Amino acid sequence: MDKLLKIAQREDIPIIDMMLYGKEEALSHSMNGLCIIAIDKKKVKSHADYKVKSAHELGHCMTGSFYDASCPVTTIGRMEHRADMWAIRNTIPRRALISALKKGVTQLWELSEHFGVTEDFMKKALKHYNLWNGD
Repeated sequence: MDKLLKIAQREDIPIIDMMLYGKEEALSHSMNGLCIIAIDKKKVKSHADYKVKSAHELGHCMTGSFYDASCPVTTIGRMEHRADMWAIRNTIPRRALISALKKGVTQLWELSEHFGVTEDFMKKALKHYNLWNGD
């Protein structure tokens, strides 16, 4: 989490606690080149969940992966994928993951705890690095 906070600080991207309505738990917004991240801490399930949400939203900011419903060219799926890939590379670098696996940290829950992320996010990372043979 420290690395993510340093990136946000360096890039002048505030991460604020804000009540979000509906099902939204976190969001990022960019206007005139400035980005802001809001996370509703009351909806966050754990520290790992907070880290994943922060990394994902920071991924939107760092890659400029925002979408506008009125623009047919920027698909939601593509923008979400870009944000996820940035988040994965910056929370679970391939070398660190391979090193953990070589040290015997092989169970999904162990890897999730080792990197401080959710199991769902760890699955995405393993799939991204072609290291997942599950569903």
